[in-house]
Amino acid sequence: MIALADCNNFYVSCERVFRPWLNERPVIVLSNNDGCAIARSNEAKRLGIKMGAPYYQIKGLCQKNRVSVFSSNYELYGDMSKRIVSILMRFTPEAEVYSIDESFLNLEQIHNPERTAEEMRKTVLKWTGIPISVGIGPTKTLAKVANRMAKKQDTGYLMLKGSENSLISSVKVRDIWGIGTRIEEKLKRLKILTALDLVNAPAPIIRKVGSVQLERTQKELQGRQCISIEQIPEPKKNVCCSRSFGRTVTDLEELEEAIANHAVRATQKIRKEGSITCGLQVFIMTNRFSKNPQYSNSRTIGFDEPSDDPIRILSTAKELLRSIYRKGYSYKKAGVLLLNLRPRNQDQGLLFRDHHNEKRNRLVKALESIKNTYGTNSTFLAAQGIDRQWDMKRQLRTPRYTTNWNEIPAIGNGFKPS
Repeated sequence: MIALADCNNFYVSCERVFRPWLNERPVIVLSNNDGCAIARSNEAKRLGIKMGAPYYQIKGLCQKNRVSVFSSNYELYGDMSKRIVSILMRFTPEAEVYSIDESFLNLEQIHNPERTAEEMRKTVLKWTGIPISVGIGPTKTLAKVANRMAKKQDTGYLMLKGSENSLISSVKVRDIWGIGTRIEEKLKRLKILTALDLVNAPAPIIRKVGSVQLERTQKELQGRQCISIEQIPEPKKNVCCSRSFGRTVTDLEELEEAIANHAVRATQKIRKEGSITCGLQVFIMTNRFSKNPQYSNSRTIGFDEPSDDPIRILSTAKELLRSIYRKGYSYKKAGVLLLNLRPRNQDQGLLFRDHHNEKRNRLVKALESIKNTYGTNSTFLAAQGIDRQWDMKRQLRTPRYTTNWNEIPAIGNGFKPS
């Protein structure tokens, strides 16, 4: 059997752990630049606040109903996610971290999966304060279906032993893992409206409607395992770091700071995965929803020698930016894309490698060591800037309680409900 452990309203739950007075009160968390609602408590959902609703449209509703509103606190959420995964892996070492709030777990060797699910929920709640739901099934897709149902159960867990008609007949096609809007519309035209309809549909029809993925989904719903648990994620082919600015940017120097930060962050990601990049792309764009003049451009370059050197990648990214920057435009977004990644241990290198690279690599490792000890912002390259006024807005962000020494909550010292 396979279990899917899913944190309930994860971002909201993280905020409530450190602000328990928010329990049973409506709470939402906003996206980058405080743009739209990306997490909602059940109380906020009952007020009619939709996922993705722009904040400016619901601000009045939030104020009227005393909804607590927070900016995204990704440092906190990421750390809480790691803690939860470490707890889940105490029950079974074979796990796949599917997203920041979801993990698949192999329960094949577990004698009583339902009791284990109950223990998982209790332990995660006790050790972290985060409520989770657990769905269990013979396949990943059925585990997903079971998890959706488990959220409506008082127990918080549910096991599907197979494609049980009475249960999956209530699951709409649009709610099945892996089925998008386009496939849903095609299935509707064939009167395939529920998971049970899909289970009973003739295989040749399903083959005509969708891709191999839809066939796999049908087989998985029938209880035939087609998608295995991936303990080691497949290496990424490309890595992108980009972000909309907190305000429009016109100055080249500010754009260079933003690109420098994206380049360093992207390089940190590939170094963590043990990869090197064979190429680099930089892009900039104005706000397509604005009435101001529009401009967007990108430029790509390949490296003679694959690299994971943040200083080299940053320098190259700034050169590409200068070649596409145009005065007179208000830029809203910029980004860096590292291309054609490959494992570092498979790099043969050039015949006449520059030994200066070895000194640079020692420097970069020293900087990484300092960051790991004293925090992400303890060291940075001068090109990344200090003020970073272009950075995204997070005016309602709560403290990073678990990752920043300066933001640890002090009991009885100003840590009061708001």
